[in-house]
Amino acid sequence: MSEIRDPIYGFITPSDTELKIINTSLFQRLRRIRQLAMAYLVYPGANHTRFDHSLGVYHIACLMAEKLLPQKENDEKKRIIRLSALLHDIGHGPFSHISEDILDKYSDDTNDSLKEKTHEKITAKIIQTDRELKQFLSPNEIENIIGLLSGKKVDISLMKEIVSGPLDADKMDYLLRDSYFCGVKYGVFDIHRMLNTLTTYDDNFDTHIAINYDGVNSLEQFVLAKYYMLTQVYCHKIRSIADAMIIRGIELGIEKDGIEFLNKLYRYNENEDYLKQYLGYWDDKVLNELVCSNKKGYSTEIFEMLYHRKLFKRIFSEKLKNIEIKSEKLKEKVINITTKENEILRKQIEEQISQINLLSCKKEHVIVNCFTIKSVRETSRDSEGGIIIIDRIGNKKNFEEESTVFSSIDESMKDISFEVYAPLQYTDQKDKKTKIKLIGQEISNILKKMEV
Repeated sequence: MSEIRDPIYGFITPSDTELKIINTSLFQRLRRIRQLAMAYLVYPGANHTRFDHSLGVYHIACLMAEKLLPQKENDEKKRIIRLSALLHDIGHGPFSHISEDILDKYSDDTNDSLKEKTHEKITAKIIQTDRELKQFLSPNEIENIIGLLSGKKVDISLMKEIVSGPLDADKMDYLLRDSYFCGVKYGVFDIHRMLNTLTTYDDNFDTHIAINYDGVNSLEQFVLAKYYMLTQVYCHKIRSIADAMIIRGIELGIEKDGIEFLNKLYRYNENEDYLKQYLGYWDDKVLNELVCSNKKGYSTEIFEMLYHRKLFKRIFSEKLKNIEIKSEKLKEKVINITTKENEILRKQIEEQISQINLLSCKKEHVIVNCFTIKSVRETSRDSEGGIIIIDRIGNKKNFEEESTVFSSIDESMKDISFEVYAPLQYTDQKDKKTKIKLIGQEISNILKKMEV
């Protein structure tokens, strides 16, 4: 049995078949896709990749499966869980999660369920059709892996929840891994205690993951780690600016510059040629093709700024509750300003901001962004549902009620922030602060005068 040394867990020990999958060109491509896109512009150590993360998720999923499905008759289920964890990110595009919204925006498939994202369809299609994978996986295994990842075909909910759920291997790994490589401590929690106190409960003839009452404190650590990583790392202003610039650069490359490879890369279709094109790109290849292109355009200009770390500045940042907006209907549009449905309004606001005298830049270089940071209590449930605690006498309890820390938190408390990024010329920090203050007043007036 081979061993892979990992900085978080020590040794990871895949089986022979799993090692062969790891060594496919398909899986090795993940070495060239960074976990946090260009977060290294603010955290120099954040060069870890989807490759490392996939191995980490695989390792934790193995431990969880052994803990929760120990019986010999579950060996095939455990194998599918391990393989699903290993391949869960195989469909990621350049710049990781940043590609997801762009793929959804330019996807021609408008008839599909909103619950299935384009990158999830790509993942399923890759697993289903890749010739290398077919050498090591049977048709039945491929069908079961796709079924588990999509949640459409699982023998028990427990199998999916190990890979994707409130207490899944994915979250456990990315919190510890992102924290480690960013050089921060926000994502650290006692994973060994959490794993030791995992248990299950039955509900309507199905089995789900829960945690024993002895693990409440480690679970509190886990939920707080997720919250602090969101507020301190994932929503760090430099990372937010870099992500927004990548998205804007790709959009302009497609819509204004007509760059062929971007157009083909982000307009998903199900044919084999598309997948071949898609798998032929990763972070640095996209970056280099744009920066080294002889053709100058909007996209190249923005990616050259990213390449040389000449980033836009955050020229406005305010809680939405402190901004005067005419109606609740308009406020709802502002909250969702980055969606395709509100693109016309977003462009109108950006154009007006670009005309501010102290700014005076291209409208394409003004980026508005609105994001929500939920209360830590609401964050504990995440999108997959709540976490169940099994108390001392075997009763099911909601974590938020059982935890002394979380039961006292006001769930309604959340921050919705409206921000604007753009190039800004200034002589020193005093000049910068003065200009941002004056620009901020004008942006507030623009928002105040907005019409639906």
